[in-house]
This record gives sequence, C-alpha cells and structure tokens, in this order.
Amino acid sequence: MRRFFLLAVFIAAVPLFVYGQKEPGGQTKPVPAAGPQSGAVEQALIKLDRELMDAAVRKDRAVFEKVASEHYVFVNPGGGIQERGASADGPILESIQTENVMVRVDGDTAVLTGKAMVKGKFANGTDISGPYTYMRVFAKQKGQWRVAAASVVPIMQPSTPAAKPSPTP
Repeated sequence: MRRFFLLAVFIAAVPLFVYGQKEPGGQTKPVPAAGPQSGAVEQALIKLDRELMDAAVRKDRAVFEKVASEHYVFVNPGGGIQERGASADGPILESIQTENVMVRVDGDTAVLTGKAMVKGKFANGTDISGPYTYMRVFAKQKGQWRVAAASVVPIMQPSTPAAKPSPTP
C-alpha cells in the first residue's frame, strides 16, 4: 500500500513533492499524442503535461507550483487523497516516457489521459519502474489552464496461469 502511495506521488504530483534539486541525466523522451489532437488547446495541454513530467524527473517543483490550482487534489493508486501543500519525499526518477496521451475539452475543463512508462526507485531502493495509466484534470482559471486534479493507476501485467498437468493415458 505504501508503495502505491509513493508511486502515485511521483507520477502525478512529483513536482508538488520534490524540491528544486536537479539530477544529472534526467532526460525524458516526448512521445507524440495518439489520435487526432489537432486543436490548439489540446496541444497546449499535452505540452504542459510533458513539462510537468520533465520537471518531475528534474525535481523542479517550480513548474508544478506555477500551474497547480489552489485546491489541487491527487488520488493515489492506494486510494489515498492528497491535497496541495502535503509534503513527502519523492522517488528518484531516471525517465518518464508518455504515450497515447489524449485530451478531452469541455468548456473550461479538460481531462488528459495517457500511459507513462516510468524508470525509477524509492530512496530505499524499491524499484517502481513500469507502466502506469494517469489522468490529469485541468480547469481554466482567469484565462490560464491549471491542473486541478490527478490520479495514477499501475498497469498490472496479467499473471500466466499455472500449467495444467496433462492427463495420463
């Protein structure tokens, strides 16, 4: 449960929890959005999402502070709820690659969903690398898009069923 909590922190809210330290080699590779995301708003939010991911790897909290809503809330994979201002140590991230990023806009609200392939670990050495599905909710406030909520879910790999013994003749 703690692993899911901490994992969720870094994927969707790392800029909230990590501090302005920079790590060498913290590069991420942008991946184009899936599907027709030709609208200017959609493209701007995909770009903002990429900036948030890159900032998470660099441990650059300023990016998050700049775009987070005052009432930002994060639902972690363990079902816990964290609000802006909560503090916790973030993981050590090497990279976050995103794919299948889609934006759905409805007036002054937008929902961004995507898959993130993460490479990283917690300070205690626990590996948190793997695929995650994530969602960010943006709200337009005073003409600017702000991230208002986020959620992260690990993509569980299906387990292979145990081999059944073949009947003996």
